[in-house]
Amino acid sequence: MWVKEKPSFRPRPLLREALWCLANGQPLRPGEGDGDALRRMLFHVQGCREGRFRTVPSAGATYPLEVYVSSRGEVFRLERGLYRYVPCGGGLSRVGGDAGFEGFVLTAFPGRTTTYYGERGYRYVRMELGHALQNLFLSIYSHGLAGSVELVDYEFRAGSAEYVLARVAVSRPAGYCAGFALEKGLPLDDVVAARRSVRNYARASLGLEALDSIMKWSMGEVVEGARPYPKLGGGYAVEGYVVATSVKGVEKGLYRFNSSELELELVRVGEFAEKLWRAALMQGSVRKAPAVVVLTGRGPLAEVEVGAVGQNIYLNAVHEGLGTVAIGAFEDEEVSSILEVEDPLYLMPVGKPA
Repeated sequence: MWVKEKPSFRPRPLLREALWCLANGQPLRPGEGDGDALRRMLFHVQGCREGRFRTVPSAGATYPLEVYVSSRGEVFRLERGLYRYVPCGGGLSRVGGDAGFEGFVLTAFPGRTTTYYGERGYRYVRMELGHALQNLFLSIYSHGLAGSVELVDYEFRAGSAEYVLARVAVSRPAGYCAGFALEKGLPLDDVVAARRSVRNYARASLGLEALDSIMKWSMGEVVEGARPYPKLGGGYAVEGYVVATSVKGVEKGLYRFNSSELELELVRVGEFAEKLWRAALMQGSVRKAPAVVVLTGRGPLAEVEVGAVGQNIYLNAVHEGLGTVAIGAFEDEEVSSILEVEDPLYLMPVGKPA
């Protein structure tokens, strides 16, 4: 099913319109007669943007996730059944006739990742699930649908090769988010397709306004009590810090992002880039970048959430003409000791691509 994979790209919504409406819990009003809607949603969550590289990052490009469409013919223009999405031009393949709900099923073969990364690979799979869920929810809401997520066996307890990680139900909403042009911006579809991991940065300082904007639209409470990604538990488990090395108008040091006040707060002044680079297994991007976002959180659920936040940082970096890369490989205890923060999960350098 489907000869081509890449759908048509829409001029609206803008990325930050979609983020705003997701935080509000209301979808945008859909366009009329959009025959590419389902194809576009699947492209957003696991599509191939160039070669075999996909719209969400994966540790070592191991791609453990699989995506299925569960159709009862209520929303999707599909016969009742279960369909597997085959990225990179494969389209949809029917795999069963029983569909208990309308929406998406995200599964994983963790062995694809743990073969290379051992036990830590399970963390990477959970993070990748978060990246995929964030793109999927942005896409669902941008197509005029409501979504809800049920996390299933994301702790990998079943003892099988393929695990069901999440079910995302979609439905017609009772009302719509008005959406608005907050500022000049890029379309969601363009940003998703342009996302990539950037490891080399120009020798240029980072503007504070751009950094603030990335943090605000990635994990700030842009609506009172609500961040621009799905709430997976009773609250939010991820906190954000910034190691500033060359940010205009800001002293070198460690800053905490206050998600409710939408501002960076100085924790302490100091030089951290060199030590952080060593703790990050001497990955050059950590030392070259003018700033490094550090995301923290404890437990498997936080590892899923940090993926959603990380995906937002990727997308908002593209929006600002910047680049980033999600780094999960580092010495946890060393990073904690250097920065005096608990439970680091991601280091995300941010800078202008070289």
